[in-house]
Amino acid sequence: MINLSIIIVSWNVQEALQENLSRLFALDTSMNIEVIVVDNASMDGTRSMIRTEFPQVELIVNDWNSGFAYACNQGLSMAKGDVMLLLNPDMLVGEGTFDRTHELLTQNSSMGVLGVKLIGADGGPIGSVRRAPGLSDQLAILLKVPHLVKLKSLDRYHATEMQYGLSQKVDQVRGSYFAFRREIMDTVGLFDERFHLWFEEVDYCRRVREAGYEIHYCSDVSCKDLVGKSFAQLGVGKKQRIFSSSMIKYFKKWHPWWEVAIIRVAQPVAIVSGYVHDVIKR
Repeated sequence: MINLSIIIVSWNVQEALQENLSRLFALDTSMNIEVIVVDNASMDGTRSMIRTEFPQVELIVNDWNSGFAYACNQGLSMAKGDVMLLLNPDMLVGEGTFDRTHELLTQNSSMGVLGVKLIGADGGPIGSVRRAPGLSDQLAILLKVPHLVKLKSLDRYHATEMQYGLSQKVDQVRGSYFAFRREIMDTVGLFDERFHLWFEEVDYCRRVREAGYEIHYCSDVSCKDLVGKSFAQLGVGKKQRIFSSSMIKYFKKWHPWWEVAIIRVAQPVAIVSGYVHDVIKR
């Protein structure tokens, strides 16, 4: 019987993934785990590294970059565990994290999704908890307003008062360590594949809450998050294009039409400014 199915989506992050898997298989855990890596057409030797160094890993190979939600669903569809964990390839899991994750999710029927403390390179906690997105805070992020002025609406969204030393119920947790029971997947379904990248975990947390379950943050255990190794390969313009497209899809799904219209108006400005930034940087 598999206790924990770990799904990792990778795209040209061989070194980070190698370090991740080495740490993962060295952990002292009572869990019977399976690891599924879904590789989105990496060109850096990721596949041969996995086949040579980690033959126990189930490897799914895509010949195109399918995006995060689609790739997660590929892994989830073949997973056999009673608890599912989506884990970013640039994560280093701490001792006891898997056991505590499984314990909390299987002993608390009200708990739908669980995230844990994420630690940055400086040893401090990374802001991994957010409140549900609203129009003003998402527009500000899209148009890079925080680079110019501090906004209270962003403090609300970023949950700046969050005490990361305290386990608690929250609105949403980052998708870099995102765990839930099979029961949740059976109830709310798989990830919405309309989201190529970004907002897929925001949407999933919303669906879980709508189904009557809670999202929890656990401070008892932690992972070191090397943050954004895949995203770093993208220019600002391309990030803005993907991010704004996902934002529109999320708002179209959950918000009134006029909020979607406002974001659509702002989208070209955000994308063009991103590409201008890339040209200036080059």
